[in-house]
Amino acid sequence: MKKSFWMALFAVCALVPGLFGAEITVSHLELASRGAMEDGDFGIRTSAEAGISLQGGYKYGIVLGLGAEIPNLQKALSYGRLELPYASGSPGPSTGEYDSLVDEVNERFNNQATLSVRSVAATVRDLFGSPLEASFFIGHYDSLGSGGDFQELFGSLPVTTDLRGFLYYPEGLGGDPSLRFNGAFHSILGTGLALRAIFLEKLIPSLYIYHDVSFRNETTGAYLPGHYSADFRLLANGAVAKFEFFTGTTYVNGDDPVIRGGILAFFDAGPLALLMQAGVPYWEVGDDFDIDNWYFLLEPRFRIRQIGSTLTFFYHPTYYMNRIIRDENGDTERGRADINFKIFYGDINRSSFEGGIEATLGLKLHNGEDMNLWLAPFVQVAGAGLLWNFKLRFNALYFSEGGDFAEGFIGIRTAY
Repeated sequence: MKKSFWMALFAVCALVPGLFGAEITVSHLELASRGAMEDGDFGIRTSAEAGISLQGGYKYGIVLGLGAEIPNLQKALSYGRLELPYASGSPGPSTGEYDSLVDEVNERFNNQATLSVRSVAATVRDLFGSPLEASFFIGHYDSLGSGGDFQELFGSLPVTTDLRGFLYYPEGLGGDPSLRFNGAFHSILGTGLALRAIFLEKLIPSLYIYHDVSFRNETTGAYLPGHYSADFRLLANGAVAKFEFFTGTTYVNGDDPVIRGGILAFFDAGPLALLMQAGVPYWEVGDDFDIDNWYFLLEPRFRIRQIGSTLTFFYHPTYYMNRIIRDENGDTERGRADINFKIFYGDINRSSFEGGIEATLGLKLHNGEDMNLWLAPFVQVAGAGLLWNFKLRFNALYFSEGGDFAEGFIGIRTAY
């Protein structure tokens, strides 16, 4: 970890002269507020994500990425100053005052709002006079299997599913409010080299070789060294069909290797369209392999002029982003699926308004328990480079005395 830190620091220092003429862009910004009853009181929780890119332009081929991920902005603002009382008790598991102080420190530490370096990338284009790009990167890099790069690399309309992020998974996954399904199978995080070939107009293969730092100790959350990864991705952009295929592996010191892979397919035939994602985000060789290793999403879309609808079926994997997903009892979360039906008027990808109503059914297919049904009218408005989302959700299967069955959302994110 120290080696990666010093490499990142060296790269930042080397980039400083070129960055005086850099372009500064907000590559990603998202704010999402949720208002709901909590223990009989109405509370508001805001999640924030931001990405700022400093680009040296085509001449330098340099990108410095700054960012922040804040699971609870209200707590982050209230913890603006880390000011705690001294503990009078001595350390020990039986000392209630000391344990309470540790919990408070952990709470404040996990909810600090800080802007930090998230990535450094230096790119050489037209490598040796060939149509190859080579990038040395440190930190967060590409996400695989989401279909999000079709818009950036080919200028197509978005193909990603809406069933992702804070508006659908506000509590996070496995007790971690910062981990949510984001529409991708795998994200590249580490230090390594990326090669991209752009010799074909509608076909772009990429190769990533890197030291993966996304693996953590499940108990402490500490980074685990010794994970070396390689991934291959192929994007194919057609007028009617689009495909994204990837496969990869991680070599783990002293353990069996991890294998992953998947495919995204999108078909657009005028009034009818279909999105499919199928793959395995994580499987350690030698472990049992069953349906719970799979990430599967099927989303038919239908539109006639201004009226449209989507039906999404999403089967959750037990491992996501190299981490096991557990339920509130600490058990592996198996057999969970979401079914979302949405009917709406307008087209936010071509105009400034879209509104309608949706129903989201969440259930465990193995035993049929923990079922919930959310009904939600929603409105999306685009303007000034931002996409505004307004949603009011009602849990039709859960009515409590405190009114916990209803919650409202306001979401703001960059629309470019």
